[in-house]
Amino acid sequence: MVVVLVTDRDGRRALSLEGELVASAVPGVTKRLFEAVDAQRSGEVSLDLSGLTRVDTVGAGLISAVKRRCDARAVTFCIVGAQPSVVGVLNQFLWLETPRRQRRTIGDHLEALGERVQKWGASGRDFLQLVADTVIWSIAGEKRTQKVRGGAVWEEACRIGLDALGIISLLIFLVGAVVALQTASLLRLFGAEILVADMIGISMVRELAPLMTAILVSGRSGAAIAAEIATMSINEEIAAIRTMGLEPVKYVVVPKFRAITLTMPGLTIFAMCCGILGGFLVAVLYMGLSPGAFMAELMRAIHMKDVLVSLLKCVFFAWIIVWVAAHQGFSAYGGSEAVGRVTTSSVVLSIFWCIVADAIFSVIFYF
Repeated sequence: MVVVLVTDRDGRRALSLEGELVASAVPGVTKRLFEAVDAQRSGEVSLDLSGLTRVDTVGAGLISAVKRRCDARAVTFCIVGAQPSVVGVLNQFLWLETPRRQRRTIGDHLEALGERVQKWGASGRDFLQLVADTVIWSIAGEKRTQKVRGGAVWEEACRIGLDALGIISLLIFLVGAVVALQTASLLRLFGAEILVADMIGISMVRELAPLMTAILVSGRSGAAIAAEIATMSINEEIAAIRTMGLEPVKYVVVPKFRAITLTMPGLTIFAMCCGILGGFLVAVLYMGLSPGAFMAELMRAIHMKDVLVSLLKCVFFAWIIVWVAAHQGFSAYGGSEAVGRVTTSSVVLSIFWCIVADAIFSVIFYF
């Protein structure tokens, strides 16, 4: 049983609890405590716990609720006379130690900005280290592991290249057909239907084929690389590789780097052919152009420079995808939710930097 005493002195309301504030006694005193607090519009409310011999977690929760009620009314709340056993329970659950949310100052914002810049700098340093290690280990390798890692390269090439042919061919074919259909009605207004070959050829060879291929490979293979390395990091397999005196970049990243470098140009050329085929079928079957006229105009529109620049771009896109995915995978920490987090970040960052690199190439070669 708990007895509640209420006294008022010079705008200060004093509440006193005597007995044992346990779960069975809380319902009987809650209403009276809240009414006493609500009647105090300003000043201070003190809670005397000198007569309280015992308190449990439910009682501590009631005291916490009284404090929050005072805070909501801008009334000062304090506890006096609590016995050590009572203080131990209250401090254990920290309900009375919850600080008010303070307004952030300019110094706090600058400190947060500095911490963010420091994290970006560390992340950039790790990324450059990854790039350097990948390039070095791709060029220089040990003879005793060359055969084993060679098999890993071809296995990764099959996953990245051959397994992606179906989705790339279908999507790029549809993109080429849609581009031809969208331009057909406009070109007919000027009697220039033959220029659809120029439109398809230039757009596919210069931009759509390499960029769409990079986006598809990033969403398919880049996400898989990031998820695989992130899982190895969380399961401490990367740490186990280092413990054995081996280099994780050499045994995990280099085979993927070599494989995507070999397969990306082939995928890009295949995508060019599929996109042009889609436009060719629309031009012949829908617009009524002859196949010979379409191919002749296509050959006049496409130059060897366009093909070489696209192949150069796709190689850089491949490197961006594998480096971003590996960097995100190595930086994974926590539990299984980290795999989804770094996979999403890998895809978004890879596509972003591929588009940035494509814009840079366009400025350099076609501005």
